[in-house]
Amino acid sequence: MNIKKIEEVIKLMKRNDVSYMNYKDKSIELELDLKNKISEGTSPETVVSEEDNNISENKQQHNHATIDAEILGTFYLQDEEQLSNPLVKVGDEVKKGQTIGYIESMKVLNEVICEYDGVVEDIHISHGDPVEYGQIIITLK
Repeated sequence: MNIKKIEEVIKLMKRNDVSYMNYKDKSIELELDLKNKISEGTSPETVVSEEDNNISENKQQHNHATIDAEILGTFYLQDEEQLSNPLVKVGDEVKKGQTIGYIESMKVLNEVICEYDGVVEDIHISHGDPVEYGQIIITLK
């Protein structure tokens, strides 16, 4: 199974509000846990999920949006390993649909697309650092 197929499965899970999936056959085992919605209970995951929801609500109240990693890999602010001309810097105005960086995964550069109009308030991941699925890359105001 390639990265594109996994990304399609993740998008499908998000669209259908599925937070957990486990798939196994002879050649591959895939376990995805998006932790978007967890049924009520007293498990530690529920507490973390509620804290994440409160953080998200606080960000929305302060008119902040985040750009999160949709795949895991290495984050780059431009399409070269040596940082000389980053696509965005703190204080830059960005538009919806603009490429703000790249995540390299399995030798493929995947564009990180801005989903909102705004101004870059903070860049949380440095050029060349690893990034995990769902990790905040940039905060906009």
